[in-house]
Amino acid sequence: MINAPQTHQPKTLVRLVAAGLFALMVSAPAISASVEVSFEDTGTAIKQAGVINVTADGTPSSALNTSKGGSRGTWSASLNTYDDIQNGAGKFNGAAEDTAKYAQAGYLFGLLDLSANLSKTSRKYNALINYVIWDIFGTQSLKKLRGQTTRDAYALKQVARQHKDFDWSSTMIVYTENAGSREFFAPLPPIATPIPRALFLFGSVLLGLLGIITRKRISAA
Repeated sequence: MINAPQTHQPKTLVRLVAAGLFALMVSAPAISASVEVSFEDTGTAIKQAGVINVTADGTPSSALNTSKGGSRGTWSASLNTYDDIQNGAGKFNGAAEDTAKYAQAGYLFGLLDLSANLSKTSRKYNALINYVIWDIFGTQSLKKLRGQTTRDAYALKQVARQHKDFDWSSTMIVYTENAGSREFFAPLPPIATPIPRALFLFGSVLLGLLGIITRKRISAA
């Protein structure tokens, strides 16, 4: 009976250390990864509006340009998550209300058809969504459109405005060019971001404590 508390002590300590590790992982600031983005082809876009094909560090991905043109070539970019944008990252970020633009664009991005083979109607639908996103960010005006397309675009823009607080963290990521003006949206899953060094340090401390506990238990036996 006297030795009973000692048998539970290691488990309790492990639980405490594991809880601390989890808290550190949750509270650790997001780190934007740097990736090489290369334009592959126009995909299913129509006159640069819609979904194109790119590779990010060699991994194929779909992408939506946030401004008309500038998609060719290869460039270094920051991979920005939802939290990064909320903290001020991104080409169009600079004021508190700018995150609302990303929220609206993120909602519209979720309405895209990202299939490899699309009908003509679906391609036009994707292009329309892209055009409304250009208008939201101020890179292209909806006034360039004509007829029924203009009415549809304005209706879609009104829907987007109702989602200024939309959480797109499970929908897309943002590639922002490091030395230029290009920015693209891409679907999840994102490329793995670096693990903060603090986690490795904390993990080594955990392993050390487990080693000490194991040695004590062997000695006590």
